[in-house]
Amino acid sequence: MPRLVPVLLIAGALFQPEAHAASFHFRRFNGTRVASGITQRRRLHVDDLITEPGTFEIDSAYLYSWTTGSMTIPTAVKWTPAGNSMLKGQTEYNLAFDSVNSAINTGSQRTTQFSDRLTFQPTTVVYDSEHFDIAVAPQVTALLRNESGIRAGATVIARLDKSGNSLGATAGWTGATSPSDNNPAGVWDFGVGYGRKLRKFTPHANVVLERATGFAHTTSVFGGIEYQWTEKFAVDATAQRYSLTGGSPDRQILLGITWNFGRGSRRPSESDPSQ
Repeated sequence: MPRLVPVLLIAGALFQPEAHAASFHFRRFNGTRVASGITQRRRLHVDDLITEPGTFEIDSAYLYSWTTGSMTIPTAVKWTPAGNSMLKGQTEYNLAFDSVNSAINTGSQRTTQFSDRLTFQPTTVVYDSEHFDIAVAPQVTALLRNESGIRAGATVIARLDKSGNSLGATAGWTGATSPSDNNPAGVWDFGVGYGRKLRKFTPHANVVLERATGFAHTTSVFGGIEYQWTEKFAVDATAQRYSLTGGSPDRQILLGITWNFGRGSRRPSESDPSQ
């Protein structure tokens, strides 16, 4: 059996925001664009589809916007319990938030605070073959300030891996219980990504198309490289260009880490990078 492989990235992701990587005119929201969106984009081309069973993992990053001067530290805590069932062994439980959110407001004053939302996203592997895998990730986001209610939806992730090449795709939707100008009633997103493993380095690229209720569609592109420092620790540097087409362009740089804790229960063939 292969690695459990498919996300940056979704996102969200590292798959959500004002100081997050918002691509719409609203900057306080995007349903897949904090840590969960980043995680999802990584899954498109680099990481396993779910965290290794029996371990937990932390994804964290420094995200800086050259356009707005905002800074965010998106973080996702992920855990897959050991087992051989859908709930244990096949499902990763993911809690995503911004541990730091620092934005420049009107009057050039900077406000630094904790995340304005918490996103819970279990990811379940529903199909696992030698080179092709599919997962489903329902998502619930609690809005802590600025907006009220919750957002809920789901993402389907598919990934093809062969000979060191990874090709992934995602399709997702979230809806709001209390829509507003900064919290659209519905958001669709579609993403494709490619990565090529070169020993410990993995160059990667992604394209994401988004459409929110009441807004024109936007296209965003991401490109970077991940370095697998050890078996359990990796670092990533990515350039992000939100709204390559559409309004409110945003140019960003993301420096991230992925740190896995625990021995886990990886099957022998899952360590083969050619699968």
